[in-house]
Amino acid sequence: MTIRMGRKEMKKRRIELAILLLLSGCMPEKPSAQAGLPDQNSKGAALVMGYCTECHGAPNPSAHTSSEWAGVVERMQNWRITKGFGAIPDKDMGPLLDYLKQHGR
Repeated sequence: MTIRMGRKEMKKRRIELAILLLLSGCMPEKPSAQAGLPDQNSKGAALVMGYCTECHGAPNPSAHTSSEWAGVVERMQNWRITKGFGAIPDKDMGPLLDYLKQHGR
């Protein structure tokens, strides 16, 4: 079976294909490794990757001072709850904050 397309249809299909190819290269991928995080094999790095990357890329712990991290995490916790991601459990909150504070600037 042969399907014939007119010039306009062929041009439209080429444009659609070009757009799809461009978009496929622009789609953000969820990070799969702790690359770039200090102490990458630690529980804290794993918690950052597990919780923080649900909404954005893994934060660099040196982006904030050790004393700033508690407020940042509290703000992110409220955001998670508001957006339906659920709260970070208490059992993970301590190690997560410890990790961020330890590696904060």
